Amino acid sequence: MTAAAGDPGIQPGIGHECPQCGSAQLRQDLVRSAIWHGERLVVVDRIPAVVCDGCGERFYDDATATMLDLMHGDGFPPAEAVAHMHVPVFSFSARVPPDLAPAAEAQE
Repeated sequence: MTAAAGDPGIQPGIGHECPQCGSAQLRQDLVRSAIWHGERLVVVDRIPAVVCDGCGERFYDDATATMLDLMHGDGFPPAEAVAHMHVPVFSFSARVPPDLAPAAEAQE
């Protein structure tokens, strides 16, 4: 997850700022997050979060972070999925010029 979790003190409203960028533009929203579970990529939708309009950082309260951890621990059973997506996969190395390819492979 790319979002910070577990700070119940971050709330939208007067006097609150994003700890990442300092913006005061915070709002409550329902967000979607892609999570790797082993070799599976799953998407969790409608997660309550405080979102910074300045940098896009998301903040979850402790209860939400705990629920996401429990979902992850349960292994995201396929029978509980409410929908499925087809996700294209792209190769970064297909775009790397041949003279830079060895350097890109060495960093993997």
